[in-house]
Amino acid sequence: MRVIDMHTHIFPEKIAAKATVATAEYFDLPEPPNHYGSVAELVEALGQAGIERAMVFSAATTAHQVEHINRYILSEAEAHPQFIPCGTLHAACEGFREELAWMREHGMYGVKLHPEFQHFVLDDERLFPMFEEMEKHDMFLIAHMGDPRVNVSGPARMLPIARTFPRLRCIAAHLGNWGDWDPEKIRPLTRLSNVYTDISSSFSYVQDKGPLYEILREYDPSHVFFGSDYPIWCPKKELQKALALGLEPSFLEDILFRNFAKFYHYRPL
Repeated sequence: MRVIDMHTHIFPEKIAAKATVATAEYFDLPEPPNHYGSVAELVEALGQAGIERAMVFSAATTAHQVEHINRYILSEAEAHPQFIPCGTLHAACEGFREELAWMREHGMYGVKLHPEFQHFVLDDERLFPMFEEMEKHDMFLIAHMGDPRVNVSGPARMLPIARTFPRLRCIAAHLGNWGDWDPEKIRPLTRLSNVYTDISSSFSYVQDKGPLYEILREYDPSHVFFGSDYPIWCPKKELQKALALGLEPSFLEDILFRNFAKFYHYRPL
């Protein structure tokens, strides 16, 4: 069975452990991180899991980090052909058009945003010209979605983006609202044809999986992807948990590989 892990974070070796632990502490996760975010560790984890490709990214916490992070991600993707590079932007990034052009020129077609760590709301008006530019050039957005303690990235923040830019393909990670999987809140997202999701940090995180199955079924079945959320979670363990969800074999295979392979139409995966 072919598998793409489309939700992984990587960091330079010297800061990987610190960044990963800080993330785990911020979200008050129920167990320590499974890994610590280095590239070598991810390569090993993918091999152990039999996962052939992984999309890699890291969010810029300040505008001046954008260029450095994007070039770091590209360099690691060039060194590791199993990596699919995904860039980042920041709401305060003034040279975003030039940066997006550089990303496309170098085969980076997605932008990862994580509002909690970047200190802006997902629907910050400063981002809308960036979304317009991304839509114009067939780039996609992947955003961390949800945190019940703050109101910066939930479904209500994604809706105006997806509605304003109907040709901008938006991945609402973590089934669309991490930590607050209320089907009524997430359902409006699932009705939009340009909204996709992943199952990372969702089924692994809660004991009561009933609402998660309900949300999963609300999405277009071709719009759901597999992601591990490495390094917080272990790709091999997350794949085993996905296999144990009891989904129809064809739907499971779509989630694990075919859906994202079709979504990522820029080159064969």
